[in-house]
Amino acid sequence: MNIRERYSLVVRIEEQINNIVWPKNYQEPDYVAKLVTCLPNIISTALHTAYPYRHISVGGAFIHQKPLAHFLNRKGFKDPELGDLLIVVREQRSFGYAYNALLLQAKCTDNAKNARVPEDHQFILYSEWPTFKYVRAGILNGCCRNIRPKTITQGAEYLLIDNNFPSRMFTATVNNPLEATTPFACSLASVLAFDRGRTFQVVYPRDRWSQMIMDLLRISANAVFNRRRSGHVKTNRWTGDDAFTYLLNKENENEIFYVENNDEKGYLSGVSTICVDLGALEQYAQSRFEHN
Repeated sequence: MNIRERYSLVVRIEEQINNIVWPKNYQEPDYVAKLVTCLPNIISTALHTAYPYRHISVGGAFIHQKPLAHFLNRKGFKDPELGDLLIVVREQRSFGYAYNALLLQAKCTDNAKNARVPEDHQFILYSEWPTFKYVRAGILNGCCRNIRPKTITQGAEYLLIDNNFPSRMFTATVNNPLEATTPFACSLASVLAFDRGRTFQVVYPRDRWSQMIMDLLRISANAVFNRRRSGHVKTNRWTGDDAFTYLLNKENENEIFYVENNDEKGYLSGVSTICVDLGALEQYAQSRFEHN
C-alpha cells in the first residue's frame, strides 16, 4: 500500500466515522459496535479501489461478552478484559501468508489528547503482561498464557474516544498520561500496511502472543457462527464478508471447529473483531479466467 492509497483509505474511514450519529449516552461497547458494523464496507471499497485484482474480504463482528485474564502472580487486581476490539489482517505474499494484529481497549475521556487512566488491572495487563489464565472464555477457561516481552507492545494499545466530540478517536501507546497522537483511521490503515500492530503466526504458533491472538479469533468465530446458525444473530451484530474463515485457514464456516463456548451464565464469549484478508493477485486473476 503506497502513500496515496493509504491516504485515500484514511480519508474514507474518517468520513465514515464523522458521518455516524453518536448519541450522547453511548458507552465504550456502543462505540465499538458501531465501528465493527459500519467500517468493513468502507474498508472493503477502498481496498478494492487500491487493489482491483486482489481477492479482498473484510468483515466485522460485535461480541458483547469478553474473555478475562486472571493474573497468576499479581495479587490484589481485578480480572481485566483482554480487549474491546481486535483488528486482524492477512496478506498473501511471495513466501506465503503474513498476519498482523492490533488489540485495543476502548476508553471514553473528556480529554482524548492527554488522558490519564488509573494504573489498574487493564493498565498492568498491557504494560507488564503478567502470566494469566483465561476466565469467562468458554473452552479456554483455565488455559495459561505467558506473553513476552513483559513490557509495552505495539500490538496492544488504548482506543481513546472524546466524550465531547465522539468522532475524534485516537490510539495511544500504554503510558500515563496517554498521548493520543495518532487518529484511529491512521492507525487502522497502518495495521493494514503492517507498519503498526504486532505480527503473529497461524500455523503451529509457538510464541504466546500468536497463541493468544489465535485463541481470541477462534472463540470469537465460534461466538459469531454458533449464534448465526441458531438464528440469534441480529443484522447489526455482523457485517461484511466471512473473513474469519480466511484468517482461520478454512474454506467456509462449516469447517470451523464448533464447540460449546458459553461462560457460566450461558453467554458466548469473544472479542469484537474487524477482519481483513488481502488475497493473492494471481489467485484472483486465475479464478476470473476460469469463471469466464
